[in-house]
Amino acid sequence: MIQPPIEQYMSFLSGCLDSPTIPDSKQKRKAPDDVNRDQERKKEADRAYRQRCKFKKIKNEEKLCALTEENNRLDRENKHLKNEEVRLKEVVQTQNENMKQLQGHFCQLKSQLDKQNIVVEVLSKQLVRLSLYLLLYFNSVIFFINLINRIFFYTAYVFRTKLTWIYSIESISNQIHSCKKYHSKYI
Repeated sequence: MIQPPIEQYMSFLSGCLDSPTIPDSKQKRKAPDDVNRDQERKKEADRAYRQRCKFKKIKNEEKLCALTEENNRLDRENKHLKNEEVRLKEVVQTQNENMKQLQGHFCQLKSQLDKQNIVVEVLSKQLVRLSLYLLLYFNSVIFFINLINRIFFYTAYVFRTKLTWIYSIESISNQIHSCKKYHSKYI
C-alpha cells in the first residue's frame, strides 16, 4: 500500500510549531475557509491514519493468527518428534540389548565351534594315524601271507621233489633189488 507523503501529516503541525516562536500579536489569523479547509485536511489525514492503523491491526491479527496456528502446528510436530525420538531411543536400546545378547550367543557358538574344530582335528590326526597303522598291518599281513605261500609252495616243491627223488630212489632201489634177484638166480 502506498503511504501518503509525510508532509501531509506535518502540515497540521506547522502552525503549532511556528506559534511559540512568533508572538501572538504578529500571528495572522486565517480566514474561516482556510481554517475549515485545514480542519478538513486534518480530519481526512486522521481518518486515513486511523484506517491504515485499523488495516495494519487487522493484518497483524491475521498474521498473529497464522503465526499462532503455525506455532501450534510446530509445537505438535515438535511433540511428535520428541515422542518419536523417545521411541527411537527405546528401539535403539532394545536393538543394542539384542545385539549384545546375539554377540554373547555368537561368542558361545564360536567357542563351541573352536572346540569342535579342535576335536575334529585331533580325531582326524588319530584317524590318519590309525589308517597308517592299518595300512602297515595289512601290508604286513599280505607280506606274511605271501611269505607263507612262498614257503608252502617251496615246501610243496621240495616235498614233491623229495617224493620224486624218493620215488626215483625207490624205483632205483627196486630195480637194483630186482637186478640182484635176477642176478642171484643166475649166480
